[in-house]
Amino acid sequence: MAAIRERIDENGQKSYQAQVRIQGYPPRSKTFLRKTDAKKWAVQTETEIRTGMHIRQSQAGKHTAKEMLEKYTDEKLGDKAGKGKDQRTHLNWWIEQIGDYALSEVTTPLLTHCITKLKKTKTRRGELPAPATVLRYLMTLSAVYTAARKEWGMCETSPVDNVQRPKVKNERTRYLTDAERESLLTACRNSTNSDLYLVVILAISTGMRKGEIMGMRWQDVHTSQEQNFTRIHLTKTKNNQDRSVLLTSHALELLEERKTKVLETTKLKVAAGLIFPGPITTDKPADLRKPWAAAMEEAGLKDFRFHDLRHTTASYLAMDGTSLLSISKVLGHKSTKMTERYAHLTSSHLDDAIRSMNEKRFGVNGAPSKVEEQIEKDSVEKSATST
Repeated sequence: MAAIRERIDENGQKSYQAQVRIQGYPPRSKTFLRKTDAKKWAVQTETEIRTGMHIRQSQAGKHTAKEMLEKYTDEKLGDKAGKGKDQRTHLNWWIEQIGDYALSEVTTPLLTHCITKLKKTKTRRGELPAPATVLRYLMTLSAVYTAARKEWGMCETSPVDNVQRPKVKNERTRYLTDAERESLLTACRNSTNSDLYLVVILAISTGMRKGEIMGMRWQDVHTSQEQNFTRIHLTKTKNNQDRSVLLTSHALELLEERKTKVLETTKLKVAAGLIFPGPITTDKPADLRKPWAAAMEEAGLKDFRFHDLRHTTASYLAMDGTSLLSISKVLGHKSTKMTERYAHLTSSHLDDAIRSMNEKRFGVNGAPSKVEEQIEKDSVEKSATST
């Protein structure tokens, strides 16, 4: 509906503000000196909205972007690791930007304008968002539109598809050297937080993400006495694909010790709940940010994040000659594309193979190879026999 409001400024000058409000569209307003002009603009604007290119009776015209975004929040985030904390931030931001629009009115130019605005908005640290951050906002919205199109029938197309993606070149392969690993583990042992050492050992030993580790429950740990192995079955992962992770060596010993303590403390026959619960709310994971920062400082590590422990696992596997496909499966990547960053580390065992092949056949640094020595020996023996 259209509304005309009379306004008088401090000098006594009259003006008229025309405002048009139609459900499914953001309100529009404009101020005029003459009331007739205000009425004329209101009628034209309301007509344009109601008889525009996008028909109100279409599915996209019946739903607002806010409905779509809130539906995704309610139905999809609960199954994600950490209940989709980062995505929830993205979704709330998108609600602020486009929530009032009908889905039929959300266009590629509108989203491009929003992304341009995001790029210029400083973070809490007073910095502009990195290209990877901007991309994640877009990917979240893209996931919402996928559900809206394929599952809910709210719209037929996605305006996100044609929005230009920012170029991201921030792949990290930072991993712990042997000396850094020992320093970090010593600092974790000395931490006032009893969880930190085991969490870091699990991260390095398995390549699990922080959210996956902190979200583990005792019922996710499965031991097969017949096949002599223990695995953690992960159901809430970043890419929503279940996977199992082998527990062995030091990590397994520490987890079994922790389980024994839990059983002794609770006096129950079976351990239950989170493996790393918070001190107050046991159904929420412990917060290790401060203990981790303190351990980092004590260990003297620079430019190292908790997620780099995952890179450390992958790098160690690569240096031990593990194939990229196997590393990809351990880390839970959907393809080897993400794993290719470790390809240069896998070349060491290939170098050894080439070196060994050449040494056997051509010798080392010009010295006769074993094959050449045998040929010469056979030649000498043959010559002596004929003589």
